[in-house]
Amino acid sequence: MTRKRKRLLIQVGVITLVFFMLIVAVLGTVIYVGSTAMYLNAKNEMIDRDLIRNRDSVLDLSAVSVLLDYWREHPENIRREITKEEREAGANVYAIEEEITDEVFDKLSDAEKLVLASDSYLITAAGFDYESYEFNYDGIYLVDISEENCGYIYIRGDKDFVERSYSLGDRLDFDISRHHAVQKMRSGNYKQTEYEIVDDPGSDSYYIGYAPVAVNGEVKCAVCIIYDWTRFKKGLFENLTVMAVIGIGIMLAAVALLMHFLNITAIRPLMTIQRGVRGYIADKDSGKVEERMSGITSNNEFGDLADDISQLAREIDRYTDENIQLAEERQKVTAELDLATRIQRGSLPDVSELFAGRKEFDISASMTPAKEIGGDFYDLFYIDSDHLAVVIADVSGKGIPASLFMMSAMILISDRALMGGTPSEILEFVNTRICERNKLELFVTVWFGILEISTGRLSCANAGHEYPMLNRGKGFELYKDKHGFVLGGMAGMTFKSYEMQLRKGDCIFVYTDGVPEATNPDNELFGTQRAVDALNMAPDASTDDLIKNVAGAVSDFAHGSPQADDMTMVCIKYYGKDGKEE
Repeated sequence: MTRKRKRLLIQVGVITLVFFMLIVAVLGTVIYVGSTAMYLNAKNEMIDRDLIRNRDSVLDLSAVSVLLDYWREHPENIRREITKEEREAGANVYAIEEEITDEVFDKLSDAEKLVLASDSYLITAAGFDYESYEFNYDGIYLVDISEENCGYIYIRGDKDFVERSYSLGDRLDFDISRHHAVQKMRSGNYKQTEYEIVDDPGSDSYYIGYAPVAVNGEVKCAVCIIYDWTRFKKGLFENLTVMAVIGIGIMLAAVALLMHFLNITAIRPLMTIQRGVRGYIADKDSGKVEERMSGITSNNEFGDLADDISQLAREIDRYTDENIQLAEERQKVTAELDLATRIQRGSLPDVSELFAGRKEFDISASMTPAKEIGGDFYDLFYIDSDHLAVVIADVSGKGIPASLFMMSAMILISDRALMGGTPSEILEFVNTRICERNKLELFVTVWFGILEISTGRLSCANAGHEYPMLNRGKGFELYKDKHGFVLGGMAGMTFKSYEMQLRKGDCIFVYTDGVPEATNPDNELFGTQRAVDALNMAPDASTDDLIKNVAGAVSDFAHGSPQADDMTMVCIKYYGKDGKEE
């Protein structure tokens, strides 16, 4: 068993033990309170019966009201044993046939009063003694409660049935504020029986029941039964202690069984799952995972988890194999795209090589695709020794389809231009050919110009392309030429040629829509005016620097936003047959 496994068992065991201890504590409190209440209810039922029986025995005494007064006034006569002569002198009291009421008692002789009071006392005290002895009370008293903070003891039942030490006439001083039952009886607001628990400072606690003795509506005294509350609580605590020990033992056994059950049904399967997962991380072998998981036979969530992990491992293997295959295919596609990019770039003319040594003009061009390969293109080629064709175009769409369409359009334009004709005638021919086989319904915008090198005359045609920008010595301005429809959009379209005369130092800048439609993080367009402003930062700069200035302005404006479209630029500065001044 690993340390982590032990730690998990210990954690579960501690939590379970604390949980069971809380249950035992709650149950112990409930049992204690319930046992106390049950005990008190049972005691009350028994004490009620005995209180009422003893109270009735007092009320059954002849002339009880004056008899109580006699006991209180002559305790010395009641304590001593009556002599034979006194017994004979008062024997006539039992010959009286009428009921002995208070008035009749007052008319008796002293000897008759003594005999009747002594015998009544002995009979009542004997009953109290018997009750205390038989029912294991700590005391039964007949107490006068008429005084504020003291009680006059008429009778005290004693457990010692033989000695009969009744303590007639004793007085008990007490604090009535601690005896709420006595207060209720003194106030007249009492029930047939009243109970209270009295805690004596420095002594034991007592549970006391009272039955008031009322004569003619006046409480004369009360029968009270006393039970040692401290002794009861001690016995109850001992019983609860035994129950607690037994409960703790049962609890520990239950915890041990639960830990064993958890170890078999949860911890072991969990550790097997953990080893399987770690093994798969190390060797990526789903077969070994399934073999490990097959050892978990639990028909519960852990068994389901083991099956899920086995399936997950198989799915990861399948997904990994697919990814490897996709990666290989992607690598092939990347290599093919790289080759296509090199082919496309190779198809564009190398301006520095093609026009090296020409003094009549200066040409620079750039093409930056949005993806690996783009749909923009430019072409610069000689039609003859005195005529230079300048083409810039933008195919709808991006990527490989646009690139293939671009190559086709580029070849058609160059082949037709070499056959001669005006720019409009050349574009009309190319449009017709494209529309014949344009099943994908792609189209291309084209600006096409033919420069007569010796004279500077530039014949142009615009098939839906961006307006060129022209500098005639006063800075660049947008030149709004005649627009025709895009190539490939509709068969039978005609295009109009126009001419412009370039003088020495004039410069023309043509571009695709990737320049004005560049966006920044706020989706704001760069626009043609910013392009004009970028050119006019140094309008007399070289063609290469002019293109770099526009490209830099676009990059600063985009501020890191991804390039949305291909961006192509061509810049031509004409110097004439005399060439550029050194």
